[in-house]
Amino acid sequence: MNRLNSLPRGFGSLPALEVLDLTYNNLNENSLPGNFFYLTTLRALYLSDNDFEILPQDIGKLTKLQILSLRDNDLISLPKEIGELTQLKELHIQGNRLTVLPPELGYLIWKKKSVLAKAMQQI
Repeated sequence: MNRLNSLPRGFGSLPALEVLDLTYNNLNENSLPGNFFYLTTLRALYLSDNDFEILPQDIGKLTKLQILSLRDNDLISLPKEIGELTQLKELHIQGNRLTVLPPELGYLIWKKKSVLAKAMQQI
């Protein structure tokens, strides 16, 4: 438990970072520096147990994400840009205040099932 309230401004200039665990802090949507979403090599991002109410739309820039953990925040919604995370294999959103999920998330799930179905046909 670090209890970080913010991240340094140069945080987005880590070009080879693949896994980032910021679990158990006091971070929210205003805590992330402007260049945070330049971390385009990220495969896993853990933001659980923080204070996010809104996930910034720029999350869609992290197109290599395979794991996104947002568990136990105060999220009231997810942006439609979550549908741009086409490599996503795990999305952990339990323990939030979500009442509706964006349709783009459903499309992402449908697309994954469609790809899986095609692969099964080839076997």
